[in-house]
Amino acid sequence: MSISSGTVLCYGILGIDQIVQVAWFPERNGHTRAFRDEEFVGGEATNTAVTLSGLGVDVRLMGCALGDDRRGAIFLRLMRQFDVDIRRLDIDPSVRTGHAVILSDVNGGRTICGHFPDVRSRPLTEADLDGVALLSVDPFLGENAIRAAKLAREQDITVFAIELTPDHPLAKFCDVVINSDDFMRRHRMGLPSDVAVGLLKAGIETVVITKGKQGCQIFQENGNSFEQPAYQVTVRDTTGAGDAFRAGLIYGYLQGWTLTRSVQFASGSAALTCARAGGAGHIHGEEQVLQLIVED
Repeated sequence: MSISSGTVLCYGILGIDQIVQVAWFPERNGHTRAFRDEEFVGGEATNTAVTLSGLGVDVRLMGCALGDDRRGAIFLRLMRQFDVDIRRLDIDPSVRTGHAVILSDVNGGRTICGHFPDVRSRPLTEADLDGVALLSVDPFLGENAIRAAKLAREQDITVFAIELTPDHPLAKFCDVVINSDDFMRRHRMGLPSDVAVGLLKAGIETVVITKGKQGCQIFQENGNSFEQPAYQVTVRDTTGAGDAFRAGLIYGYLQGWTLTRSVQFASGSAALTCARAGGAGHIHGEEQVLQLIVED
């Protein structure tokens, strides 16, 4: 499966990430020392779109509405530095822009406190999908995510999604699903291989299980599977690593690369993101990713 041209539409969660880098994680009622506090655009869809833009992909970003508030204004201001089409974003004065406070320690560990009280989105239309070759959709938009994937499938648009259980109604409209082992552990989903088999039975072509510094496992509908080790970098902050992985995998598909090469590139993209603070704190190009892969 490959897409030679066209726009990627990232449809999902948008917000602000406040990254607080700390010397250590405090225990309950304890204390820690913060040595950096910075705001970035965030949310899975946003991070994926920003990474794709750095790779030179034509990207359109849509998702949950932003509020007419301080964080919404910050989001729009910060997004203007990236080559991402944000013309279809919705501003709703009745909504509070979602945000997350992320504590990140010197070893790259993180603790996230998310506050998304008003996750509202409008359904995608055929006009929104005009010129789109690939839809990257987050399940957190509920029924609108399912409708979006169904509409894309009806138009023969490739669909990537994340964090799905085999019985999720979104699964039957997806081509590629990426699950993190953290997600599966939180939801007590069992062995990664069993989860992958369940997703493949739902009609998905490729399932990727990401495992942080342990790399990832890939399962295909034809029965093939393989593992990809993580590339070694000095980890500063793991926020957005999974989103950068998704962007890298999408990029490989757009280039018509083999799945093996695409996964290698995705792993390199994730590693570079871990070397910087903030999921959308910086962007990297194809050459930087390939250099890391060659040097590792």
